[in-house]
Amino acid sequence: MRDFSALSPLCEMYSWSKPYEVLSARNATLLLRDAAGKEQPFTDMMCGYGAVNFGHMNPAIDPYADLTSDLVACFFPPSALTHALWLLNQLGLESHTVLYQVGGSFAVTSAIAMAQRIRPGKICTVDGSFHGLGVDTLSASAHGRGVSLQESAFVTRMDESVIRLQAGAEFSAWEGVSCLLYEPIQGATGYLPLPIPWLRELTRAAQAAGVIVIADEIQCGFYRFGHLSIATTENIFPDIYLFSKSMTNGIYPVSAVVYPRAFHDLLPHGDYWNHTFQTAALGFEAAMCVARYLDSNNIQEQIAGVHSILSQTVERMKTSPSLGSFYLAGPTLSFESKDGRAGEIARHCEERGVLVFAGGRGTRVRVAPPITIPHDQLTSALAILEEVSIASPAMSMSK
Repeated sequence: MRDFSALSPLCEMYSWSKPYEVLSARNATLLLRDAAGKEQPFTDMMCGYGAVNFGHMNPAIDPYADLTSDLVACFFPPSALTHALWLLNQLGLESHTVLYQVGGSFAVTSAIAMAQRIRPGKICTVDGSFHGLGVDTLSASAHGRGVSLQESAFVTRMDESVIRLQAGAEFSAWEGVSCLLYEPIQGATGYLPLPIPWLRELTRAAQAAGVIVIADEIQCGFYRFGHLSIATTENIFPDIYLFSKSMTNGIYPVSAVVYPRAFHDLLPHGDYWNHTFQTAALGFEAAMCVARYLDSNNIQEQIAGVHSILSQTVERMKTSPSLGSFYLAGPTLSFESKDGRAGEIARHCEERGVLVFAGGRGTRVRVAPPITIPHDQLTSALAILEEVSIASPAMSMSK
């Protein structure tokens, strides 16, 4: 028996029915070992919490091959500039620039801080959002509150500085608002899209009032929902775009804050400590590996293949009265368990070697396979998900 007491019970591994160690990973397959020493292969239908869109240990995404330095504090490696130019070109944002950060929460923090320096005021967010585990980013989140270790009196104290909108609601009280922050497709809530016409009009209204608009695409960007950027695809045009996670295919937690160069004239002059390059040499190489992978592969064809198989599953699952509110976007599926069994569905899939995850306070099931998953493996995993999801609670408990 392996003793995991040396690892904190606050680790995310305790989200599962039992703790696992990952022994190996390849494409959509994880080899895990439990405390009893049992090794079992699992099909990863959650992309490592949405960070590994292009398959685990993808041989075409190998940042070590061209790595020539380790620590880059005070300097930036050539891959940082090359990737920034690539990203701006892909987004069609030649008038913007890129501030790299280490981790998604740092990206959101930096965007909020930039907005506060230019236009002090409140943060306007959308109910159901999740923007990270920092004091400011968690206060700006609606999801994850109450179950996050980081929620403290400091977070609660910041609540008076946050305005929370309901999706689709009218809002015009922009005076005293610093920034509008949203996820075009909300990840933690259960892969729920915000109404695009409403989001587009809300963005325009905020910008007309001088409010800085931030699109948090840390979860939904880099083809998780079929597009590099939902905002650019839908012609929403925020001021600041945020990316991370699959930008490096989960290899290293580098994030990108993409903002207008014109902001430099609005910011107080001076040097800033912002943790840009201190430990991220590997991350920039990984980001460029992903960029080259996207340039040299037919990503849309890969997405279409996964989407087609997911669509067939949805059509069958729609006949179940216990399931509803299906949302299918690119290589990603989510649906509601009307009887609140999302967590139970995830656990029973786990028992049968398939990893999916719940969202939306336990009401929604999220399915996010790598776009590189073999189609026969995807079909087999979805068959298990389908069987578990449409079973009655009594039937599923007997599995």
